[in-house]
Amino acid sequence: MNIYIDESGSINNRIAHVPYFIVAMVHVIEKDKLSKAYKRFVSSNYDRLLELDKDRMDVKTGKILRPGGKMFDRNGFKELKGMSFDREMKLKFSDFFSKGHYFDIYYIVVENARLTDSFCENTARAFNYMVRLAIGYFIKNGLLPNEDCCLQLDERNEKTETKYFLENYLNTELMLGGISAGKFIVNYFDSKDNKFIQIADVFSNLYYSQLQTGKYKEVFDDLSRKGMLKFIFRFPV
Repeated sequence: MNIYIDESGSINNRIAHVPYFIVAMVHVIEKDKLSKAYKRFVSSNYDRLLELDKDRMDVKTGKILRPGGKMFDRNGFKELKGMSFDREMKLKFSDFFSKGHYFDIYYIVVENARLTDSFCENTARAFNYMVRLAIGYFIKNGLLPNEDCCLQLDERNEKTETKYFLENYLNTELMLGGISAGKFIVNYFDSKDNKFIQIADVFSNLYYSQLQTGKYKEVFDDLSRKGMLKFIFRFPV
């Protein structure tokens, strides 16, 4: 079992304009088909993606509101980034990738206002704890296969000194604790080198946008109807 993970927002109970921290977990079922779909999406939307990746400027002041260069560099296309998408592209992305059931999606939704100061002191430790709770819940309730699991995460969101702690933590808590019959392997990638982490990135941004604006309800109703949205784990419980 392969699960690809990325996140939106931050773990912080002191920043009012960041009320949520979202973790998207994409369980890939049909790896080859999803890889081909990714290539088709990029090639068929290349020009529009390039346009979306330009600096966004205030037309009155000329001030850069959001710098571009997230999805492209001088060598061409680099990676998909949900934060660079507009509403039209987010809807197109979801519709395109939900045509075939090549993966399932799980979410962890954290309400920052309900977190304590001590919980937020070490965000890497907090992240690992929430992932352990969520995966344990998914396995115990039959929402995830109870088998060996490889987690693949964006390395840019992980501190070097805690990079290899999650694997040992999950094996200790879930495998030795009798919750999981399989072992856990955790790998970290630069997201530009892992297309499925990029898909998790866009889906994490999509749900973050839904919580912030309420304008993407149809996306998640459709994913639920198709059986692709498996569960939304909320924290604190």
